[in-house]
Amino acid sequence: MLIIFDSEDARKNHQSDYKRFKHSMDILTKKGIEIGYVDCRSSYDITGDGEAKEIVETEGFASLPIAEYNGVAIAAGEYVSDQDLADFLNVPDGVLSVNSTKPPTLNELGPSCSCGSGGKVPK
Repeated sequence: MLIIFDSEDARKNHQSDYKRFKHSMDILTKKGIEIGYVDCRSSYDITGDGEAKEIVETEGFASLPIAEYNGVAIAAGEYVSDQDLADFLNVPDGVLSVNSTKPPTLNELGPSCSCGSGGKVPK
């Protein structure tokens, strides 16, 4: 899951980037794609054992916003890009300003082609 740890100061310091991110987040929410969003008032609001907590402990509260995907920080000190949103959340093409660029994972690929073998895959 993608979680954004944000603060009022971060929104003020990165106003135009926040507006872009907020617009993208609203689009994704309408499409049923969830993003965790935590509006932090202090470092105590950053929970879990992911990298966001580590970053704030070492670099301070001003390091927000931080985007954390499955415990790994993918953006810090800036809002996550539309490209990262598209790639990490598998957003269908045409939903955001960019299309996904990552190839599908192995478990998303179909079965091996057995063309011309009558449906039997040689051993």
